[in-house]
Amino acid sequence: MIATDYGGIAAIIAACAWGLVAIFLAVVLINVFRVLESVKVSIDDLRKETVPLLGEVRVTVTDVNRELDRVDGTLDSVAKITKTVERVTGLVELAMSGPLVKIAAAGAGLGRAMRRFRGERP
Repeated sequence: MIATDYGGIAAIIAACAWGLVAIFLAVVLINVFRVLESVKVSIDDLRKETVPLLGEVRVTVTDVNRELDRVDGTLDSVAKITKTVERVTGLVELAMSGPLVKIAAAGAGLGRAMRRFRGERP
């Protein structure tokens, strides 16, 4: 009878140990559940704030792209105007350089003639 009493005591101790393990695991699982619930709430809050923000960012990027297209068009127009001004400047230079050189040469010749007429030496 003593042998069976030790077996019963061992069974009771084993049952208590398994009960403690089960309680420990239950506490751990409850804490994990709380953490996961907190993470879920945080993710939901983040999603509530992020989705409208992404919509605003998309609208802003679309507006910026539209403005950049306008600036590109303006820069193209400025480039065309600059080329036109360069061409006109070149034509004016060609048209005016010949007569200006002739006028300068004529002025220098008249000045030399006037000095000779006065009897001055060059």
